[in-house]
This record gives sequence, C-alpha cells and structure tokens, in this order.
Amino acid sequence: MRFDFDAAIFDMDGTLLDTMPYWRYTSLEYLLAHQLPVTQEILSRMYATSSRRLLMEYGAQLGLSIDRAEMIQELEDYMNRHYLYDAHYKKPSVPAFLKALKDSGVRMCVATGAPREYAGNGLRRLGLIDYFEFVTDNYEGRLTKDKPGYFGDLLSRLGVSADRCWVFEDALYAMKSAKASGLRVCAIEDDAQIADRDEIKRLADVYIRDYTELM
Repeated sequence: MRFDFDAAIFDMDGTLLDTMPYWRYTSLEYLLAHQLPVTQEILSRMYATSSRRLLMEYGAQLGLSIDRAEMIQELEDYMNRHYLYDAHYKKPSVPAFLKALKDSGVRMCVATGAPREYAGNGLRRLGLIDYFEFVTDNYEGRLTKDKPGYFGDLLSRLGVSADRCWVFEDALYAMKSAKASGLRVCAIEDDAQIADRDEIKRLADVYIRDYTELM
C-alpha cells in the first residue's frame, strides 16, 4: 500500500479502538440494569450478536415490549462511559500508523456507528482526535453507513475521488457499501466479526491483523 492515496476513512470500534467487546456486552449491562434473567443461552450468544438485535429478540421471547429507541440510547450511554474510561487502541501500532499517514499528507476522517460526540470522547482520551479532519456517524447525514451513498458524501467532504481513498473497516456491511461506492477497502481483523471472516477476506482489497503490516 505504502500510502499511495490521498485520503482515508476509518471506522472506529474494532478498527481504531478495541471496543467491539464492550458493544457486544452492553446487552449484559442492559439486562442487569433492568433486572432481566441472564441465561446461559443468552450469554453464549452475546459476543457474536449485536446487542440491539439480541435484546429485541430476547424481549420478544420474554413477552416484553422494549422501546427500541430508548434501548439504543441506553446502550450508547453505556458505551460513552467505556470511551471515557476503558477504551484502548485496537493495536499498539495505531498511533504510529496514523502519524505516518498524516506525515504523508493523507487526509483522514472517522465514520462510526457510535454517536460522534461519544466517539470523540474515546479518540480524545487516547490522543487520536487531532489526526482526523472530522468525525461523523449515522446520525449526522442523510444516509446511514450501510448505504453506498454514505461514503460518496464523505468523499465530497474530503475533496477526493473514490479511486484515491481507502476505507479501513472491520464490519462486512460497511465494506460492501464502501466497495459499491468505488472505494478500496482494508479489512482489519476483529474476533467479533468471525462469522463473516471468509466473506470479508474475499471482498477486501487488503486484509490485515495489525497496522505494522502496512508500515
């Protein structure tokens, strides 16, 4: 790769920060907070299933009516505390890789599913925020991250063409929409995405476990 590009769009959870386990286990925090039964079956599903999906399915199984919007806000609030106090780099090489890109004149932004204010808390705490021109999320624009046009909007903000921009991601759905917009994808291995790993390897232009592989 050797930085022969003008811009980079980074996911955050599972890509820059090792926070996907926190996202998965917000479902446990929710169950405990609401005094709902924590079964072995639910525990076994948590790491491989999104908290939103798991809680909605479990609520239906228990005969409960969970307000989805309120539940999502609660999960995001749990994550904000983790960003403020618990988040770590995805790999120790993250700061050095970002510095190398910035020193090479690569323009960078973060596109995350987490609320951008909360994401900023984690990036700021770890000293990464100043590498990026902006942080955006699924709430800011007209489209969400699973839609191809989402990345087209970011290209406009960065002022670059698709063929001169890489997307760094761990999630298959976001890689698909990035590829549909003509961007190249560097997949970052994350255990939370193990069910999609084979398809991710087929789709991605580059697949890595550590940023040292690119330096």
